[in-house]
Amino acid sequence: MAENKATDTAPAQIAKPIKWIIPDTIRTDHATHLIVQQQGSEFTLLFFEVRSPIFLGTAEEQVAAMQELENVEATCVSRIVMSVENVPLAANHFMQVVSNAIVQFAKGQENAGE
Repeated sequence: MAENKATDTAPAQIAKPIKWIIPDTIRTDHATHLIVQQQGSEFTLLFFEVRSPIFLGTAEEQVAAMQELENVEATCVSRIVMSVENVPLAANHFMQVVSNAIVQFAKGQENAGE
């Protein structure tokens, strides 16, 4: 009887805590733009970084150089693919973290005036 109970649970159903590891070698980029695409049962999140071009010279020369520029490049710094089932979980978690950060920021602004 005890043998039946042990085999009733599939290995995938046994919960284990996750140990989050972020290697020291991982690159950190600054994402300034995001594109989200859905293809079937997957979402692709493409994060881009736009780096401001460097212009030298007087203010007038810098404005002229900027006006002559055809485009500004956005480099993809990360591409993440998620299953459609995981996207709502990620979005909810993201919104929770953002809401908490806004509350903390507002508290800091209130205390700054004192």
